[in-house]
Parts: sequence; structure tokens; C-alpha cells
Amino acid sequence: MQQSMRRHAHILAPLLMALSMALFTANDATVKFLGDSLPLGVIIVWRGWFMIALLLVLILLLPGHGPAALPHAWQRPVLVRSAWDTLVTLSYLTALMHMPIANVLAIMNLSPLLILPLAAWRLGERLHGRDMLALLAGLGGALLVIRPGPEGFNAFALLALLAAAAAAMRDIATRRIPPATPTLAVTLSNMALVQLAGLALWLLQGLLAGTAEKPLMMPQNGGQWALLMLAAALLAAAIATLVASVRVAPLHISAPWRYSVIVWGVLAGWLVFGEVPDGITLLGIGIILASSMHATLRRGDGG
Repeated sequence: MQQSMRRHAHILAPLLMALSMALFTANDATVKFLGDSLPLGVIIVWRGWFMIALLLVLILLLPGHGPAALPHAWQRPVLVRSAWDTLVTLSYLTALMHMPIANVLAIMNLSPLLILPLAAWRLGERLHGRDMLALLAGLGGALLVIRPGPEGFNAFALLALLAAAAAAMRDIATRRIPPATPTLAVTLSNMALVQLAGLALWLLQGLLAGTAEKPLMMPQNGGQWALLMLAAALLAAAIATLVASVRVAPLHISAPWRYSVIVWGVLAGWLVFGEVPDGITLLGIGIILASSMHATLRRGDGG
């Protein structure tokens, strides 16, 4: 029975991780589409309020949750995890505003590689040479897909590196959350801290700029409101699925499947924005998928 449950977790964790990456990409595509008509700050703030409202409704209504689940959001292990994710969000977005997105993604893809030694150090998980080789191959495939240029690596690359390290520590912290803690409570805590930090940064930037131009600009039509709510639902689902993925199995099971975000990104670019991948991109996707499947399936067999 125990071996069957372990095999089930080794299948479920990668599926949840791949789904989480797909949801994150769908959210990014929605935000990018909204960015043609709304400032990014407005999108982040209003999407955040919608997410918090949605999470509160779900927690109060879903079986096994209710008002008793809310205090879990403020437990120390949950808040530590949320603090790491807040650092990820702020450092990543700041770097993204000053660097080409391909370069930021290249650095961020170091996160799964950093997870394995950190998990071995902090959680005592076993680390095999073949795991490192599979992850290095996946990173090489990711670089083929995004092909960053050296001109993009400047001082802000350090912030992107900080975001990658913080993302690894966030997942380490997730493994320390008690199993009885509802995933939605973890997600609510995550969003609350990110929203508070975003609001503080928004106000600070306004003070430093010495202006308050349209600080509470509202979406102008029903379509924008609908897309903001869709983005909120997608991001909430992505965070919840990510948390669930790293909680059901050791991190080396789900970590390689983070690279699937590149696959989903290429698909979104093709389907939504008409960006057709070339041969080198397709080669990179193949390497990513092969290395992820090798690492995950080998672990599922107890190797």
C-alpha cells in the first residue's frame, strides 16, 4: 500500500507542477493582453483584490475549510513561505522592468537546479548525480528556447538571481508546512503578503516620483474587468497547484517539470500572439521534456 501511494505521488506531483506552469503562463498571457490598455500597476493591484476575494469565498464555502481554516494562513511556516514568495515577486518584476524577458527567464530557470542541493541540505533528501545531469540538460534546453543575449546581463541580473534563489527557498519552506494546513490558506497568505508589498511599493514609487497621477485608475469597461477577474482566478489556481505539487512528493520529483513553463510559453506565444517557434526552439523543448521525464520516471522506479 505504501509503495502504491508513493508511485501515485510520483505521478501526481509532476502533473500538478506542469498544470501549475500552464496556469501561470495563461495568467501572464492575460496580463500581457491587458497591458495594451491598462498600466501594469493597475493590473497587479486590482487582480490582487480579486484573488483575495476569490480565495476568501472558496475557503469559507469549500468542504474541509470554513472559518476555521483562516488562522492557518498566519502560522509561522506559512508566513515564512509567503515572505519568500513576496521576495520572488518583487525582485523578479523589478528585474523584468529593466532587462529583456529572455535573460530574466534564463536566470530564473536556475531555481529548479538550486532546489536539489538546497533540499539535500535543508531537508535531508538524497541527491544523485543523474538528477543533476538531468536538470543541467533541462537548463540547456531552456537556454536553447529563450537564447538570452549577453547584453542583457547587467546589475539587474543580480535581482533576477536573487529571485531564483528565493524561489528555491520558497519551495523548501513549503515542504516545512504541516500536512494538515489547507492549501487555500497557504495561497491566501501568499497573496496577502504580495498584495501588501505591492501596495507599499506603489505608494513609495509615487512619493519618490513626486506625483500622484491617476493613483487609483479604474478599468474602463466590462471586458477589462472580466479579464482582470480571469487573471486573478488563473493566478490563484496556479499558486494553489504549485503548493500542492511540492507538498505531495519530494522536491526532486516535481522540480524538473518547472521547465514546462517554457513549453507553455512557446504555445501561448504561438496561439495568442502568433509567434511561431523555429527549429532551435523545438530542439530545446525536446531536451526539456526528455530530461524532465528521465528524472521523474527514474525516481518513480525508486532509482
